[in-house]
Amino acid sequence: MQESYKKSLIVYSLIFFSILYLEVLFKVRVLAFDWNTDLIRVSLFSASYSILLLFMLKFFQQKTVKIALSIGSILITFLYFNQEIYSSFVEGFYSFSVVGDVGHAFAFLEDYFKAIRIGDFLYLVPFSSMIYLTRKKPKLFDISYSKTIHPLYFLLMFFVSFTIARMTISSDVIQSDSNEIPNIKTASLMSYSDQDLYTYVFNAHEALKKFGVLTYTQRDFANLFYEDPLSQDAYEVLIKNYLSQQPSHLLNAYSNTFEDMNLILIQAESLDTYAINEELTPTLYDLKQNYAYFENFYAPLYYRSTADTEFMVQTSMFPNKNVSLSMESYLDNTFTNTLPNLFREKGYDTLSFHDYMDYFYPRGDFHRNTLDYDEYYGSVELGMTEKFDPDKLIVNHHWLSDYEMMRLTIPMFIEKDHFFVNYITVSGHFPYEQTHEMAKEEYVEATRDYLDNLAEPFDYSDELLYYMAVNMEFDKALAYLLQQLQEAGKDDNTVIIIYGDHYAYGVDKEDIWKIDSTNKIPGDELAIHNVPLLLVSPRGLQNDTYSQYISTIDLMPTIANLFGLNMDYKAAFGRDAFQDGTTVVRFADGSFLSKHFRYDSLQEQITLYDNQFTEEYVRMLQQEYLNEYLYNVLILDYDYFGNENK
Repeated sequence: MQESYKKSLIVYSLIFFSILYLEVLFKVRVLAFDWNTDLIRVSLFSASYSILLLFMLKFFQQKTVKIALSIGSILITFLYFNQEIYSSFVEGFYSFSVVGDVGHAFAFLEDYFKAIRIGDFLYLVPFSSMIYLTRKKPKLFDISYSKTIHPLYFLLMFFVSFTIARMTISSDVIQSDSNEIPNIKTASLMSYSDQDLYTYVFNAHEALKKFGVLTYTQRDFANLFYEDPLSQDAYEVLIKNYLSQQPSHLLNAYSNTFEDMNLILIQAESLDTYAINEELTPTLYDLKQNYAYFENFYAPLYYRSTADTEFMVQTSMFPNKNVSLSMESYLDNTFTNTLPNLFREKGYDTLSFHDYMDYFYPRGDFHRNTLDYDEYYGSVELGMTEKFDPDKLIVNHHWLSDYEMMRLTIPMFIEKDHFFVNYITVSGHFPYEQTHEMAKEEYVEATRDYLDNLAEPFDYSDELLYYMAVNMEFDKALAYLLQQLQEAGKDDNTVIIIYGDHYAYGVDKEDIWKIDSTNKIPGDELAIHNVPLLLVSPRGLQNDTYSQYISTIDLMPTIANLFGLNMDYKAAFGRDAFQDGTTVVRFADGSFLSKHFRYDSLQEQITLYDNQFTEEYVRMLQQEYLNEYLYNVLILDYDYFGNENK
């Protein structure tokens, strides 16, 4: 009997320290590790899960226990390992709600393996130890129950330990007695506690940090079966009340600046700050020097990167982090504001173009039916893919030419009286390697010469070399567009807005920090999302650098203000860049930053740059932004604007 207890204790210790090791390793490598109550809570949860696993294992004989532990250690190792690799791609975390997207992930399987680093093999330590012990010490796993009452003891221990772990989760919310905190919409503000985070997992970063990977996983799975406590009618009342309290948009010095002018909006694939330089991309460089450039524009990375950026720009709503693809999940929704509809109301023809196919995203349906563009042309409709084997095009990521797209599409709108044209480019897409279709020999050689002759040269990677090379194709496309507008006499009445859809995450961050330490402050995980936003106009906006802190979700209200569009600003979650007051960039993990303050959700760190603001203000703002995001999700889930118009 005593020997059995001893073996059970050893196996329990093996399981517990394996789980705790993986939790701590994940915190060190992915999250902000700190010696605080979060670590104690994660340890308590790990202890309770270890008891539960031991409870189940003790029902079986030695051989089955060994097999179960071997298989279990593989699965749990993969859980932690995969979350790290996954987060390195999208800076988010895997959820059961996106399991339907696995098929598309196979197209990037090669890139998945390339993302593995030497340090990732540390996840194999518990698995290796388990395999070693099951082979060298087989008798250690002879731990089956000797009495029928014993399982109840273990079950009781699990419930007690799990309850203690749950009790460490605070139900306190941020409170403030001050009525002097400016710009906080306290009338509609709901506060959220750690208990709410545990129940609803509305922020994966926060949940992983506070509760650990295993608890996040079990809560994420449980939420698949979550039923809303309120009816749809009740939610619609809440949403209506919330929207009614949003501030109206006030005219400012930049309102109607571009009224009746044409707009060409270009979402440039992976266009990053250091891709603009005089030698390799002279057109972009000239535009940056001589027209409006927004130096604090950010493209926060969500789960589906390009598609989610597109979703925010075209609707001024946040994507739902708990669906695999907002563009697809809300395909049948009605949106009060979409860019093509706002321009159509003013008599514009609206067209959208993209030089790739609808394999990853249902872009054709989304642009034609949901956003309601007059016309949408992807690479298939443009005839750009006819010379390629479709299977090879997808599996091998055959990226097409932005220049060729411009050549084929400009004749479709250049003679129209008023046009709004949306471009989504693809030439700058990763993976950045020699086989990239846009890595032309002359581009690569020019880029190599440029990098080798930097004032402070460094040992750059192939990814950086080919990334900068393929962007030369986009620069060529842009030069052609400007030439065609000039020849058609449209250049004096057309505004061009160019923005990066996300930072070039196909390039190693260490390389990014070396080549652009000004915009990409080394080690700063928020600043790395700073990407170019250029506004090219023949008149109306100063040829200057603008310092407003704005992001992709703010583009629609900014455009609406500049062009005098009839937008419902109360139904938008972005803000006009030229509005009075502080503009703030918000990130998917709950972080945000502005000229005056910064909140790093991962570090739970508030930084103040202006004594006009206080930490209390920033904490309340954190709650307001969470509140805003959750209302945003409710509007999407219940198709509020569609039901409102029925």
